[in-house]
Amino acid sequence: MKKTLLLFVILIPLMVSANFHKAKITFNDGTSKNGYIELPEYPDDSKIKFKEEEKEKTEKYKIDDVNSFEIINGKNDIIKYITLKLADQGLFNPKKIKPGNKKIWARIIKEGKISLYAGYYAYNPGTKTGGGGTYYIKRQNEDFALMLDEFGGDGLNVCMNCFSNLKKTLTAYFEEVCPQFLKSLSKEEYNKKGVTYFVDLYEQNCGK
Repeated sequence: MKKTLLLFVILIPLMVSANFHKAKITFNDGTSKNGYIELPEYPDDSKIKFKEEEKEKTEKYKIDDVNSFEIINGKNDIIKYITLKLADQGLFNPKKIKPGNKKIWARIIKEGKISLYAGYYAYNPGTKTGGGGTYYIKRQNEDFALMLDEFGGDGLNVCMNCFSNLKKTLTAYFEEVCPQFLKSLSKEEYNKKGVTYFVDLYEQNCGK
């Protein structure tokens, strides 16, 4: 229940994506601007809408020119996003991984030796469609992320045997990198802590 509520809170900003949020945007050349951002409706939107003042004309910046941005939500929390490269993966063979150039707008969920991100699909209150998204995991010393799992608009996983499927995916990604990580996986701990549990567990068992 706690995991569901946490994910619902995470999703709230995207349910009102037509609104502009106070924000800071940082570009690939290291420069940045303060102003207001409208959250992308889809993770792979090619541009993001930005304006320096609320009543000014909207500018659009290409995803390939942006490094990251952060917004301030209604609770004055800072929510951070990055532009994240995804790997090309085999549909039926998750071990078939090739670094790709496709980028998405991804919210930082937790970073460490491995890192967890989420790409969201905005909820449309008019049609009551959309919502939910995809979790991505980035392995240590790589600059691209891999698909981990999908979740629905209510914050729940969309699969029937979620932990079993996740374990298969993680095995494909980490069995040659850190077998101890896989041996230590616990369904009970995952159910209590959610997907951030994987980042913590890797910190405890793997890498330098």
